[in-house]
Amino acid sequence: MVQQKLSGLTLFLGVDKAHDRKSMSKGVLRFFFDYGAGGCLWAGDEATLARLDVGPVDAFTFDLEGRVSVRPPLELSEVAQTLRDRLDFQHSRYLNPIYPPDPSLWSQALCDRFNDDVDRLLAILRVELGNQYEIRDEQIRYVEDPELSEYLTQNPTLSPITEIEPRSHKEKSWST
Repeated sequence: MVQQKLSGLTLFLGVDKAHDRKSMSKGVLRFFFDYGAGGCLWAGDEATLARLDVGPVDAFTFDLEGRVSVRPPLELSEVAQTLRDRLDFQHSRYLNPIYPPDPSLWSQALCDRFNDDVDRLLAILRVELGNQYEIRDEQIRYVEDPELSEYLTQNPTLSPITEIEPRSHKEKSWST
């Protein structure tokens, strides 16, 4: 409590404990991949939304020439960005490429690798951002579609996907 004298009046300026707790509390981030979003972190409460805005808050925006036009409100380490970008690309390949409502062609082995990498990224993000944000894990963990075997029998020209190829030469170093 601060005491201050003004023109013969004594004012007691107290600390608003509710406001103080609110300003010292962690923001909330939701962790999940969304098709084509380019990031995996989303504001999870009103205060975080007001501070970081909408959309994936860890995604860069690029112009038509591929140059960064807007930096994200939350920038991640190079390790986290690389893993996030790989998972974002892989996630965009989960749906059936011929007809999305049909069973995913991902094998259980690919699902397991993806899920393990999701867990690894989440752990990295919690280390990097955990002092400032509570990160809520909302990413679905994939399993091989129970209808895949029957679907492949009916579509003999198709086979399960066991690996996602990198999209560029730069990404050839991805380990899967």
